[in-house]
This record gives sequence, C-alpha cells and structure tokens, in this order.
Amino acid sequence: MIRVISQERAMEILAEYDAWIEEVGTRYQVPPAAVKAVLYKEMTQTDLMDPLADLAVWTGLTSRKDSSTGYGQIFGRTGLLAVNYALDQGLASYASLGIETDHRLSADNPEDIRLVWKKLKDDERFNIEVCAINLRLCAVEMTGRTDFSSFSDEETKLALTRYNANVRHVTAYGEDAFRLMQMFSSPSPSL
Repeated sequence: MIRVISQERAMEILAEYDAWIEEVGTRYQVPPAAVKAVLYKEMTQTDLMDPLADLAVWTGLTSRKDSSTGYGQIFGRTGLLAVNYALDQGLASYASLGIETDHRLSADNPEDIRLVWKKLKDDERFNIEVCAINLRLCAVEMTGRTDFSSFSDEETKLALTRYNANVRHVTAYGEDAFRLMQMFSSPSPSL
C-alpha cells in the first residue's frame, strides 16, 4: 500500500486547520480531539488508490458514482446524510455550509450525492466540517446521545468506530482513534 499523506504531513495539515477544527468541534459539540483523531487516521490511511478512485468518479470513467474523498475520506452519500442531519437539528443550513440548492438534498438522488461529493472533494474546510457533523451523527447512532463528555470510553470508541464502519461493536479503528483522541487532548500531542 502506497501512502499519499505521511504522518508528518498529516500533523502539518492538522496544525494548519487547528482553529477551524476547534471552531467546528465547538459548533457541533464534538471534541476537537475526536475530529483530529479521525482526520489523522483517515489521512494517514489514504493510499494511492483513493485519489485514483476520486479521479474515476470525477471523470465518469467508471460506473461507480461515489468515493471517499478529502481529508476526512467521506463519501458523498455519507456527507449528504450528515448535512441533512445538521439541518434537521437546526445546527446548520445549506447556505451556511456553502451548498447552493433550491430543494432538500436526497440520498436517493445521484445528482445531489454528486453535488455534496464535489464540495467534499474541492473544499477542505467543508470536508472537515462534515467530518465533525458526521462524528456527532455517529455518536447519536451508537449511543442515542450527543454529549461526548458523558460517554464512557466504550461509547466513545463505538462512535469513533462508526465513523469508519457500519458495525455495532468496537473495531481496531475505534481503538486506535480513541488512543489518538487521548493524544490530541494533551497540550503537546506527539506520536
């Protein structure tokens, strides 16, 4: 597997977007350390096939209409569901997210999925914001709650696992993301 983003580069990207991560974490009531942990995991696991899959989706050279993209490696459909969750909860609007549409976006509409996918691919800040929204949605799906400060370690690991997998048990991804979240919670995180 040929990695596209090194650990060092991932840390540089997190430092570059630190203020934005803090802002969206606070806005969506998701610990910024959790956002950083997931972003770090996704960036450092991005391999050469990911940009190739994006290129295939972008150009239409494949029957595949969606791929995970951006720093948070978010599928268009997943991003759309997260965005609609934020709207339904009164946390955001399409306009505040920079999405131009005259209708409610639908996960059943390939054009709507593509609209969100393109924004996720082209707009790093949007990708990071949707990462935070999706983490909140993952927490709701796994625990029924959004207050991360009330979660047990196991519940936090479940929410982090859900970001990467549609399962109801903690995976190695969730364990590793939890370890990274603890690291990013410290004043001077280092690998």
